[in-house]
Amino acid sequence: MQRTRRGLLGVGAAAAAGLSGCFGVEGVEYPDAADEGPPTSEDGGDGSDDDGADDDGEPVPNEDLATATRNVVDDVVWFATEYPSAIETYRTAIREVVAEIDAVRDVADETDTVTAGMADRLDEAGRAAADTAADALGPHFHPRPRIVSRTERHVAVLREFAPRGDVDRFLEELSRMRRGFSAIGTLTYAKEAYSRDPIHNRLLRRLLSPLPEDDDERRRVRGEAFVELGLASRGFATFAHEPYDDEEYDRERIPQIYGQPFGASRREELRARLGPIPRSEDRTEELFVAFATRPVAGNRPSRTFEGWVHELDGVPLYVQRYPDAATAGDRLDEAIAAASTGGRAPIDPDATAAGSDFSGNATAEGEAGDGGENGTDDEPTYRGPTRWHRLYHHEAEGERYGFDEHAGVQYGYVVQAGEFVLAAGFSGDAWEERTAWQGRLADGWVMV
Repeated sequence: MQRTRRGLLGVGAAAAAGLSGCFGVEGVEYPDAADEGPPTSEDGGDGSDDDGADDDGEPVPNEDLATATRNVVDDVVWFATEYPSAIETYRTAIREVVAEIDAVRDVADETDTVTAGMADRLDEAGRAAADTAADALGPHFHPRPRIVSRTERHVAVLREFAPRGDVDRFLEELSRMRRGFSAIGTLTYAKEAYSRDPIHNRLLRRLLSPLPEDDDERRRVRGEAFVELGLASRGFATFAHEPYDDEEYDRERIPQIYGQPFGASRREELRARLGPIPRSEDRTEELFVAFATRPVAGNRPSRTFEGWVHELDGVPLYVQRYPDAATAGDRLDEAIAAASTGGRAPIDPDATAAGSDFSGNATAEGEAGDGGENGTDDEPTYRGPTRWHRLYHHEAEGERYGFDEHAGVQYGYVVQAGEFVLAAGFSGDAWEERTAWQGRLADGWVMV
């Protein structure tokens, strides 16, 4: 059952086609938001289904898709570049609390005296650490509540016994506070609590945005998702999915997945399928994504998945970022000029279900045909999901009859969204000869 999507269908237009195929670093306390919802002015979009405008007032192609893509790419870049220093800042803040606890203990030992001021001093240290950690890890993670609650729990006890002059009980609580903060300051703890392997914070929600409104459906989509991320431009790769509960399942019942996300050979294979679409000139980011199904845990050991990541048959998505929309438009024009096109159509499988032909034109009366997104006197404004260029190009080798004896053709989809060029669904099978090629990509952010 497909989830409800923003801007799903006016009357409907569609197509179907694709490629199945398939790219490392760590949980977290965060609100399990039902959905990041449509783009808002705070996110950089206006929340409407119409194209927006850039800073110069020029229309931005497919602004909703551009905003959703920007959210994903920006978060992946943060994990690739800023995450390590953010984790170190967090750990340094925790170490400073531990140092303050040691300093208070030294004074209490030397003077055989405890005061409420000592408790206030530690309360201030804990809250300062919470602020520092929140600044470093937010808004990706939310460490503040965890640090503050731990601080308040221990400080409340210290404030209770300090006025009584109960040095022994005060020092006992200091020891407990020190052990607790030392534990959450370890690298192992930090990488598990604020994980990038697997990622399951807001980036996972953004990859699957918009999530269903129904709680059960939302949990199902999140629980079944397994996304590979390879940011080739930064040399970074990881997985995004819900972690397996190793307290509930024995290790032999937890799927074992080998290999790195989108390794070099798979990246080259996908680039070859894409033909003229990869354009490195002026490109600032190159992101490989593959949407697969997360193997189930808890089956009998003999049935638990154990294999290489490419065996999960993730559906690839290729994203290139350029300095601005104008540059992205130029690169897309160059790719199209070097290949052939066959109209435009949505890649949303729900659009196909609503009715369309395979020429890229909607069959419903009153719906705009190819090229009618903005509307004219003769054609109404197109209100369906984003329509992608259906592009095909000749490969050096065929995949079907005759193999190497005859040239093959790769069929797929490409679209510009703001400063991004996205490509998906490339295969040696023609668009009209494939159905349901989207697989788990249908849960992804690009279905707008």
